[in-house]
Amino acid sequence: VAAPRSPLFDKLPPRLGRDVLCMRTEDHYLRVYTSQGEALILMRMSDAEASLGQSAGRRVHRSWWVARSAVRASVIEDKTTRLILTNGLTVPVSRSRRQSLREQGWFHEDGSGKD
Repeated sequence: VAAPRSPLFDKLPPRLGRDVLCMRTEDHYLRVYTSQGEALILMRMSDAEASLGQSAGRRVHRSWWVARSAVRASVIEDKTTRLILTNGLTVPVSRSRRQSLREQGWFHEDGSGKD
């Protein structure tokens, strides 16, 4: 039985594999970061999220989606929270999503990262 087609992976170059670490919107495009590199594709964030499913990660900011497995640590300064990813990127967490992500164990108030 063939694996179901995914609009996201149909647009990504095969050399990047399927290990999506995060995605960031750039105007009408989506920059997709994998463990093998990155690519800029024409796709809506909501469609890419649907391709990956809810168990893979979460939208942490209106313009960023992050795979939970990609979070290495968090940095909390004043009212600003950022996630440090395994590929070295620093991703902002919006104030509106901060509480929900903390309750789900994505980070701790002491900045020690996820569980």
